[in-house]
Amino acid sequence: MVRLRRLPVKIVIDVENFNLNLTFEPSFVSTLYRKVRPNNWIKVAGHLGNQLEFEQLKPDTLEVNCSAGLTQKALQRRATIETGLWRGPYEERIGSLPRTVQPQIRGLAEAYPGVRLPIVPLDFRYMLTSVVLSKRTGYSKFVLQWCQKIWSKYNGRIDLIAQAKKRDLQSIGKSYQIFQLQKTLRSFGELPSHPERLPKEVLDLIGEPYVPAEEFLLWLTPELARMTLIRGCWGIGAKVADSIVLSTFKASHFIPCDTHLRTVAERLRLADMEGTKMPSKILCSKYVCDQKTSTQFKVPLCSWSANGTCLRSRLMYLLKTSGWVQTLVYLHGERFCKTYSPKCKICPVKSICPNPPT
Repeated sequence: MVRLRRLPVKIVIDVENFNLNLTFEPSFVSTLYRKVRPNNWIKVAGHLGNQLEFEQLKPDTLEVNCSAGLTQKALQRRATIETGLWRGPYEERIGSLPRTVQPQIRGLAEAYPGVRLPIVPLDFRYMLTSVVLSKRTGYSKFVLQWCQKIWSKYNGRIDLIAQAKKRDLQSIGKSYQIFQLQKTLRSFGELPSHPERLPKEVLDLIGEPYVPAEEFLLWLTPELARMTLIRGCWGIGAKVADSIVLSTFKASHFIPCDTHLRTVAERLRLADMEGTKMPSKILCSKYVCDQKTSTQFKVPLCSWSANGTCLRSRLMYLLKTSGWVQTLVYLHGERFCKTYSPKCKICPVKSICPNPPT
């Protein structure tokens, strides 16, 4: 028998205003990669795991190596998706935002330049896993470690976690997030056989699903996929659903909302926080936030969006920069603008902050 050997393929992509480290580090996609040295990341799990490598040689040059036998065209397509280069520099869109927030967002963009939004639609269950594990815990301290153990232990068979025994889960960690993950993955995997859990609008659009859950979700618009995740899966609320969609769809208008985002948005006055409420799982499972989706798919518009009381709806003016701004806010909050004991005196955006240090 003759065996064909897959030859490695290398391409070089010219990039503009792009930073590989700042793009990967805050993204859930980084759970699939290992940073081997500055500006050099190797994929270790998921599709093309141990076969894909990115290295930013210069500020304007990204080298991509792959041993999976892809053509150069296919490799470039995958590279632009997984590095966030599928969309041009978000900094160019700042001028289209309201003038009242342009200085703050421009200041964040200068402090954390070259951030993009990487997505991995072929690794949907991996992203669901890492996002669910991140609930109320530290990403770099715990989630990355848990994910690496899971990728190694189950070798791509994320579905096996749903049937894993307690002692197997305890080998990953003993925090409640591990055991809640099992329940969520079980609920997710059962979606195709439980159409009663799906929004009526989704069933009207595609009928009863006959493929794995991640496949029919990727057929949907981001808004309908979000609603399906919230309504149909145990343990998935608005923030988790938004984060999953942001990591698997070209949906840069999505903005995961949490108390951290609320804190920084209030300090930088990105929105009026008086009377602001956090997104509600009950409302998000039944309604949508924007009038266009409501009209197109005949889904009722959320009353909190209509009257502007929800944080998500108040930040929708960010449009296609929403996920990018949320990433900048995350980076800034982790390093300087902490909820408690913020480092205002050494903050890189203190000169344009509406709440300067006293």
